[in-house]
Amino acid sequence: MMELDVLIPYYGDPDYLMRAVHSVRALVDTDWRLVIVEDCYPDGPAVEKRIAELGDDRIVYHRNESNLGTAGNHFRCVQLAERERFVVMGADDLLLPNYGSQLAELLERYPDAALVQPGVRVIDETDQPFLPLPDRVKALAGPGKKETELLGEAAAVSLLRGNWLYTPAITYRRDLTAHLPFRAGTDAVHDLGLVVDVLLQGGSLVIGEEPAFQYRRHRAGHSSSAAKTGQRFEQERDYFTQIEAELRERGWHQAARAAKRRLFSRLNALTQLPGAVASGQGAAVRTLLGHALR
Repeated sequence: MMELDVLIPYYGDPDYLMRAVHSVRALVDTDWRLVIVEDCYPDGPAVEKRIAELGDDRIVYHRNESNLGTAGNHFRCVQLAERERFVVMGADDLLLPNYGSQLAELLERYPDAALVQPGVRVIDETDQPFLPLPDRVKALAGPGKKETELLGEAAAVSLLRGNWLYTPAITYRRDLTAHLPFRAGTDAVHDLGLVVDVLLQGGSLVIGEEPAFQYRRHRAGHSSSAAKTGQRFEQERDYFTQIEAELRERGWHQAARAAKRRLFSRLNALTQLPGAVASGQGAAVRTLLGHALR
């Protein structure tokens, strides 16, 4: 039976959170522990009460002393993991009942894998299948639908060219994350940053075929709003500049070149330009052009 820590960084709609919790409780063939890490949500005590009323001692509700932000709370979740394998899922995402059993099957074939992502389905706010442009691009940039193992630098090159992962679906190895430092100012790319940091520790990235996770793509989410202001791309550019230097020092020159080129990140900035122009956001237009062309 798969032993798994599930951690949920939480700040937002409590109804989505409860559905995420119920999806964890519906896991089969899985010995799970759930930790909800609330980032000072204004109505947090009421949410904690709803969780307590479930009467499930496998669920821990943790409230941060201060608001850590998206990246900070995600990192806090990583720190709170206790078991050998753990996943940091979104508070509005859903595990399918076979998530644990799919991980067990993949880990039987790839026991040393550092990162494991089973098959993912994308849904909208109403749980309907949804495949907007970002997800069509991910499908093109990724390794396809076949089960795949990518090693070290090859995985980093592919992801730095264009991040095709659904990181909330990934299971991590705790021994490769416990000592990693926090990268401040990386809200827009904190998930990619963690994956690349884990790859630098050794091991492989395994992608499964069988769907076991539902990733919720909101039609007007945080990342798309931040992108229109240019904030997302400022954070991305800073991260890629930083990781390029680290990769060169490590001797991963192909990965460093991929970070410098940041192909899909530049293309994504260009796709945001029409909206920024139409809304008269001059500062955002300059930021987007700078990110795409420099």
